[in-house]
Amino acid sequence: MKRLLLLSSLILLSGCANAPEDLPPETIVDNSASYMRSLDGFAFKLERTGAPVYVDPSGVISFREAEGIFVSPDKVQATVKVIAPAIVAEVSVIGIGDLEWETNIFSGEWALVPPEYAFQPAVLFDPVTGIQQALEDYLFDIELLGLAELEELPGLTLYHLHGVMDGANVHDLTVGLIDEQMLNIELWIAPVTFELHRALIFDPPNEGVEEGTTWQFDFWDFDKVIEIVPPV
Repeated sequence: MKRLLLLSSLILLSGCANAPEDLPPETIVDNSASYMRSLDGFAFKLERTGAPVYVDPSGVISFREAEGIFVSPDKVQATVKVIAPAIVAEVSVIGIGDLEWETNIFSGEWALVPPEYAFQPAVLFDPVTGIQQALEDYLFDIELLGLAELEELPGLTLYHLHGVMDGANVHDLTVGLIDEQMLNIELWIAPVTFELHRALIFDPPNEGVEEGTTWQFDFWDFDKVIEIVPPV
């Protein structure tokens, strides 16, 4: 234990730019999943680019992005941006346990959402069954591409990893937004702390569609907690 503490101190003192690249990539991912699972809360942003993905049965309203706060184990407050014909609209979402409320895209009034139509970001980040478990149990062929920085986080050197993920689990977590197939994924994880700052999931084109879809997850404000209550 003393040797581990000493090693961690030396890494911190030397800066993330000198992060050890000989750490097994599986260990990096497992440590990151464990760290994310231990958090009381965090801020997140999920952004879609590429082929549209529709959130309504009629195929009219497509998902663009969601940004908010997750509070463990099952609360979320977020703003979701959707695209409908000729408009880009924002919908507020509050999720507590199995219940989810959304504001109407036109009137702005709050309403309880039927489970089959709910976005359910709280399910996506559930400490036991959410994306943390997906990283531990459904990510294969992990390789460390090296050390890299994100443009949005200059000066912060991160582990940059690549792997292949079984999409069936993620398909369920995202209520069908991401397809049930093998998906390429890239991760940016902080050395020492193992904070997951970004995950990119590449969803290949469906049959008859030329363009695939890219899902970008960003995380920050680790251990941030706010009070989330049902809307009035």
